[in-house]
Amino acid sequence: MDNLNFYKEVRGVMTCFEPLTEAVLQRATEDGLTVREIRSALEKHGLDFQYVVHDPSRTTFNTYYADYDCGLYVEIFLQRKMLDGPLPLYKAAARLNRKMVPELVSRQWGSYYLKCVPLPMLPYDFQRRYRDIPPDEVFQVWYGIYKRIDYSNGIWQPEVLDYVFSNAPVPECPAPDPDGLVTIYRGMGELSAPPEQAISWSTHPGNALWFAVHSGRGTHVAVAHIRPEQIVWYADKYYNENEVIVRPGTITEYRYEDMIPATEEYVPTILTPALLEFIQHGRQAQKLGYQEESIFGFHGLKHILRVLLLSLIYFHNAGDPLSDADKRILIYFSLLHDIGRVNDDKDDSHGEKSVALIRSRCLRVKDLQMCKKEYRIAELLIRYHCRDDSVGEKAILSAPGLTQKEKSHTIHLYHICKDMDGLDRIRFNGLDYRQLRTDYGRRLPLVAGALLKESLVKALDTQL
Repeated sequence: MDNLNFYKEVRGVMTCFEPLTEAVLQRATEDGLTVREIRSALEKHGLDFQYVVHDPSRTTFNTYYADYDCGLYVEIFLQRKMLDGPLPLYKAAARLNRKMVPELVSRQWGSYYLKCVPLPMLPYDFQRRYRDIPPDEVFQVWYGIYKRIDYSNGIWQPEVLDYVFSNAPVPECPAPDPDGLVTIYRGMGELSAPPEQAISWSTHPGNALWFAVHSGRGTHVAVAHIRPEQIVWYADKYYNENEVIVRPGTITEYRYEDMIPATEEYVPTILTPALLEFIQHGRQAQKLGYQEESIFGFHGLKHILRVLLLSLIYFHNAGDPLSDADKRILIYFSLLHDIGRVNDDKDDSHGEKSVALIRSRCLRVKDLQMCKKEYRIAELLIRYHCRDDSVGEKAILSAPGLTQKEKSHTIHLYHICKDMDGLDRIRFNGLDYRQLRTDYGRRLPLVAGALLKESLVKALDTQL
């Protein structure tokens, strides 16, 4: 199973609810488990096989004991060895006693859907029970479910959404644009519903981009302009994803940002001309002392490799008339711009520290035959890459020994370097692509996101 489909099964839901037959079971089990054995194990704990449902479209989290009336749900593992031992079946039998689960009896809807109903079964239960929930609670209960699952567009029955949305509290809408409309964004992957069917958008493009990248290979970022009264719900602040909920079918006019989709149709074309140089110079990065990245570390070897690859992609594909000297500068910057960084905290001085370390250690990159002026330009770019554009541009314009034409071109390289470094901010939901400086850089966010899923360190072992 590829990563995309695995993610869909972990965060997605069941859509088929078929009986578990012997023929289906033999295709799904690996050790010859039979229906008779499952039936016997269930009966031993007071459970009836008639409540078992199976989704043949899923390979995991696909079989459940589902007694809707009692609110009892238990995952069934289709392996013989999993039928014995301290499985959830024992707990289920103990609390059942032919009665509803306590959370359902007390109508504690939040606890019920959090503790009693497995994620793949949430829409199944809610869409049968939603009218039992008080109208003033039903939207928040639905929204709690909606936030826990992905790939749910098309799952919700129109009459359910109409009822839920009609009982939503009046939202505090985001501030409109000068024309009175609200600009919203939607990140899309290969499995995403089209914008006209979607109910989930964001007022911040960075949030939308995050979802495009992390729900599969990003394909598009859609942009629409809507009236405030079209908004059903708004969850402000970045950590709430600046989410906007709209009724499906209400957005008919939108556009896609001009970004290269991170798909097999496009990525190999832009990647191929950069690969040999990436492998050649990426191996040098391994010798510079960068640490492997951890779950809490963002500026290690992998970051350096991604910036290097993005820089080479830019050089070979942007249509920017850059010289071989420019390429050497971009490679040098990519490999050494964070060599002086000591942690992941905000540090506007780590560029200066990197230059100081380069000089003290007399660092050079093998196979990069750079002249003195190229080194000076590269050091300027490294020194100021973590400072505001205005600071870096001023420093470049006042740098001695460069003609006005060279200074202007150095500023252009400065913008390229900052963009290629900045594109990797997508790794921690920190990229506002509107702030990128170069036309081609603004086309690369989805590609940059795809690189997060690639084993670039292993790629360096490829034989040239």
